[in-house]
Amino acid sequence: MKRILKSSLLISAALLGVSSVGGVVASAATTVPPLTSTASADITPGTITLDSVPGVSFGSTTAGLPSNASDFTYTSTAIASDLHVSDPGNASGYSVTVADTPFTSSSTTSSTLKGAALSFTDAAAITADSKNNVSTAPTFTGSLPISATPAEVLNAPVGEGVGAYTAAYGATDASLFVPAGNIGGSYSSTLTWTLSNAPA
Repeated sequence: MKRILKSSLLISAALLGVSSVGGVVASAATTVPPLTSTASADITPGTITLDSVPGVSFGSTTAGLPSNASDFTYTSTAIASDLHVSDPGNASGYSVTVADTPFTSSSTTSSTLKGAALSFTDAAAITADSKNNVSTAPTFTGSLPISATPAEVLNAPVGEGVGAYTAAYGATDASLFVPAGNIGGSYSSTLTWTLSNAPA
């Protein structure tokens, strides 16, 4: 009987020891202050460039020159190249203008199409080459008359128009008005596209 009681007391003491250990309160975790670092990038702007400009062809036409005595408006049959401008990170803004010279014959008489008027009739919007471009696109004037006085085609205000942009002209997006009374022949005009590295 004593042996059994003694064993019972030892077991009770062991249980008491376990209970005592389990009752110890854990200390609070120590918070370590966060560390900071710096990431830096130096982005150097490049040069604003006018990369390509449209050339216009009205093909071989005979209507109105000189068999037709009335005024006539020709529609272009082909426009070579798009209007493309690149601004690699500048905030200055820019503008693009276009002007033409009189349509002059290549013959020895060097006759000129009197009263002729060239116009672009494209109404499409200009688009950024990158779908991820975050800049505001330049303002594109797709329909405008062309003369010896420069006409503005593109305008990017300060801080806008950054990146590469394309204005695509369709084959029939230009017209040439020729008044009655002009002499038939092969005529051409020089279009001058000018980039200014400042908004107009």
